[in-house]
Amino acid sequence: MLDSPVAIVTLWGERGTMIYNDAYAEFAGQRHPALLGSEVRSGWDEVSDFNDNILNVVLAGGTLSYTDHPLVLDRFGKLETVYFNLDYSPLRDEAGKPVGVMAVVVEFTEAYRARIALEESARRLAFLDALGRAVSVCSDADAILAITTRMTAEHLGVSSCAYADMDADEDGFTIRGDWHAPGSPPLLGHFRLADFGKLAVKELGAGRPLVIDDNLVQLLPHEAKAFQDLGVTATVCMPLVKEGRLTALMAIHDKAPHAWSDYERTIIREVTERSWAHIERVRAVEQLAEREAELRRAQAAGGVGVFSVDVTTNVIACTPEFCRIFGVEPCETVTTDEIDRLLFEEDKARIASAKDRLAGKGPLDVEYRIHRADTGEERIIARKAEFERDAEGKPLRMVGVVQDTTERHRVQSALEKSEAGFSALAQSMPNQVWTARADGLLDWCNAQAYAYSGNEPGSLDGANWTRIVHPDDAPAAAERWAAAVANGDVYQTEFRLRSAQGEWRWFIARAMPIRDSRGRITSWVGTNTDIHEQKLAEAESSRDRDRLWTLSRDILLVSDFEGRITAINPSAQQLLGWREDEMVGRLVTDFVHEDDLASTAAETAKIAEGEATLAFENRYREKDGGYRLLAWTAVPDQDRIHGVGRDITEQRATEEALRQSQKMEAVGQLTGGIAHDFNNLLQGITGSLDIMESRIAQGRMADIDRWLTGAKTSANRASALTHRLLAFSRRQPLDPRPVRANPLIGSIEDMLRRTLGEMIELELVLGGGLWLTRCDPNQLESAIINLAINARDAMPDGGKLTIETCNAHLDSIYAARERDVRPGQYVCICVSDTGTGMTKDVIARAFEPFFTTKPMGQGTGLGLSMIYGFTRQSEGYARIYSEVGHGTTIKLYLPRYRGEAPAEEHAPGLAEAPGSHEGEIVLVVEDEPVVRGLIVEVLGELGYRALEAADGPKGLEILQSKQRIDLLVTDIGLPGLNGRQVADAARLVRPELKVLFMTGYAENAALASGFLEPGMSMITKPFAMEQLANRVRAIIEEG
Repeated sequence: MLDSPVAIVTLWGERGTMIYNDAYAEFAGQRHPALLGSEVRSGWDEVSDFNDNILNVVLAGGTLSYTDHPLVLDRFGKLETVYFNLDYSPLRDEAGKPVGVMAVVVEFTEAYRARIALEESARRLAFLDALGRAVSVCSDADAILAITTRMTAEHLGVSSCAYADMDADEDGFTIRGDWHAPGSPPLLGHFRLADFGKLAVKELGAGRPLVIDDNLVQLLPHEAKAFQDLGVTATVCMPLVKEGRLTALMAIHDKAPHAWSDYERTIIREVTERSWAHIERVRAVEQLAEREAELRRAQAAGGVGVFSVDVTTNVIACTPEFCRIFGVEPCETVTTDEIDRLLFEEDKARIASAKDRLAGKGPLDVEYRIHRADTGEERIIARKAEFERDAEGKPLRMVGVVQDTTERHRVQSALEKSEAGFSALAQSMPNQVWTARADGLLDWCNAQAYAYSGNEPGSLDGANWTRIVHPDDAPAAAERWAAAVANGDVYQTEFRLRSAQGEWRWFIARAMPIRDSRGRITSWVGTNTDIHEQKLAEAESSRDRDRLWTLSRDILLVSDFEGRITAINPSAQQLLGWREDEMVGRLVTDFVHEDDLASTAAETAKIAEGEATLAFENRYREKDGGYRLLAWTAVPDQDRIHGVGRDITEQRATEEALRQSQKMEAVGQLTGGIAHDFNNLLQGITGSLDIMESRIAQGRMADIDRWLTGAKTSANRASALTHRLLAFSRRQPLDPRPVRANPLIGSIEDMLRRTLGEMIELELVLGGGLWLTRCDPNQLESAIINLAINARDAMPDGGKLTIETCNAHLDSIYAARERDVRPGQYVCICVSDTGTGMTKDVIARAFEPFFTTKPMGQGTGLGLSMIYGFTRQSEGYARIYSEVGHGTTIKLYLPRYRGEAPAEEHAPGLAEAPGSHEGEIVLVVEDEPVVRGLIVEVLGELGYRALEAADGPKGLEILQSKQRIDLLVTDIGLPGLNGRQVADAARLVRPELKVLFMTGYAENAALASGFLEPGMSMITKPFAMEQLANRVRAIIEEG
């Protein structure tokens, strides 16, 4: 046993103590001699389970035998798979009981590996051969890749196989060939190596394969995710490097972890190389076919026929274009006799005869005429040829090309005629005419150019023409000419040319390129036209413009489309105080009133879009801080805005005065009807008070509430009438806001009925669902009242006045028929009477300021003009329809407003009137004792402590004391110091003092003029006591 060349080991006892021979010691490798005498389970711990089974079976009396059995052992410092034939049998004692195991170990690892390698090689070669046959019939790369990826994936049993072309940056790649097994996602698309982690970039970038058995274990989570999103867990990606560049990738993938074998890696490496070779093969075939096709297209496009004449057989090998040129049937060969018969008889001597060709001589570059074989048409043929010779110089073939030059000859003939005609025309023209080559060098000038300059013919050719151009103009003229020649643009410039007498005159030069049928420039034709007199006129015109710029009283402004000022005339400084250098370079909005900024920006944007501005107004800030109202007319240029601004500050003030005058005229018309009603209301108040006084004195209190209610009702009606009259007559700027026309008309119905009198019937026909409009409600009231007064005056014997409202849509047809009308949706207010009517002449002038048909002293002529101005300022329109004897209808069209409706006002009742919470102190300053007493009494009943003063100085004395005061309630119109003066003086010592002003004038008039400051409020007399209580409580609680 010890000398046996076969490795034998005995395993004694249940523990399997190992005793072995020299052959086994060699097999044990580095584990010998420590293995000798050790227990087999611990001695070969990596296969302890295997040896445990051996001991259990054989010590029980059994035998075991293994053939080609692999075990993973560590014999030389690393684990390796080795292959064995193993036989195990029992060792028995005298009694026949198994006491050990004899193992015969025969290792044949190298032989096994060689056999497996041989089998794998045969399998690999068989696969590659099958793959080669399958793709050899493919004529395009996509088909090759489809077959290759499918066969490779199926052969290796993996989830997918893909081929990708790399981008030029060697990071991005596009998968163009992809096969995937059922249940695996497709991989086509564009990706980046960097998306798949640092390992992919490192290995593939270096030209090494990327091998990953389990990316969830080997990669960072975010890197593994890129693979997992594609259904890939294991990967072998093979790079293809050509000429030092990463060119392509081919990869196999599995959706489960996979330990890649050497066989699989070898397969994918060889498949990658062979795929590239097959793709290059079909690409080469495609390129060759494309080049041949391009050559045929080039020959056909250029009309070039290629031929080769065998000098011994006189057979011509020819191309299709050769056959087409001569009109013979398409063929690959034709005899020289067939072609020679087509030549003109007198031209046959120009070509080489068969004898000449055999001798290798004869004309090689000739032109001759033929009659085409198919049509008999006369054509001119140009031929170029040379002889191919053998090594000894003997001629073999005459090869060359032919081309039909008939059209070229015709064009040349036509060109010669055209040039002759052009020369005659150019010489007869009064202008200077010249031509230039495609490169811009002059090659001809007509006689007029030389006669003017006094130069010899031909002396201006080339670049010599600049010699007669004024030195100040020559550089720019030459630069523009060079640019035109380079870009193929039309040339135009102005310069001065010196005459033969030494005079410099202005000319305009124009030139156009002449192009051939392919668009290529072949030459230039130009003219010089004398514009000297025109330039003198332009200079004079420019001086006139400069004078206008300087002397104009209007502001003349130039800006870019962003509103940045580039030029402004001196009038700006005269009107606004700003110097030119203080305005140029700044935005127009730097000088515009803040309330006009939005409208100015919108108007500038409209101009930038090409729309002219004919009437736009805004306020410009003066240098001293004031503002001037300017009316602008502006038009856009290529990249600029030209504007004219006229100062209309005084004009608008005059118009406002006239408007107020007209309103006061209307007030006079109203007061006649109102006075009677007002006296009736006063009678109701005083009568009720008299009865109440009498009943109180008599102690009869039962029905005193009746008379109290009557007095309050009459007082409230008188208050409303006074407020309406004050609101109508006050002076204020336009204040456009959302307006409901129907309620507004209803609110003035009583006033209208009193104004019209009993002889005129008033009917209101107010349309349902009326849209909102946006205008100044007070101006709208004024317009309707004025129209009603005019209608009343037109019906001296009585009649009917109808006021209607409706929604109206003015379409583009109506807008085109009526001047200054924009199509759109409008609220229409129609006022119609049955009066005397107007003639056409009166209608035509009705809206003119100061035009009136009333007797002297009975009208200003401003009513209708102010109404027209109001509607236009509100972006609306006014129209008159009238017939003499049948009455008049005036329609006001105000644009529809699509914003939110104005909020409804709510007046609290007496039950809601709040009282004092903490005994606040209120100072009341009022010069009217009865009014002051009423206010103090009411405040006291509500829990307030009320102090009182009869005039401004006394009130100020209290305010300047140490007395606590939570609120000042003061009349505005006080003797000594008015209410505002008292409040201002008090705030010097009490900055946080709250103030409630009382006034008998219209509240909105004061508000519109900026009367109130923060912490100030106003209430208009007469007011109800509960209204006063609510205002006092609200002001105090404001904080």
